Amino acid sequence: MVRPSLRVAKTRMKRTPSETKLTRIEKRTKKPHCSKCGAILHGVAFGRQNRVRKMSRSERLPSRVHAGYLCTRCLKGAIKAEVRS
Repeated sequence: MVRPSLRVAKTRMKRTPSETKLTRIEKRTKKPHCSKCGAILHGVAFGRQNRVRKMSRSERLPSRVHAGYLCTRCLKGAIKAEVRS
């Protein structure tokens, strides 16, 4: 059985200029989830951090309130509660 720390890792062989092979371990990231109900957030970029950081802000997140934190159902309830209070 593989060690638990390596179960989500992806290994690749990388050739260096001195013709030696190195093993690189790249961690996979999970899809972003809603902080209230745990549903997967749509329209939010995910992947390795260096790829996501290079994207523009409009590519990473939708342009609405609580984007990247709440799903549409939870956001609808939060807006209703905010207006009613």
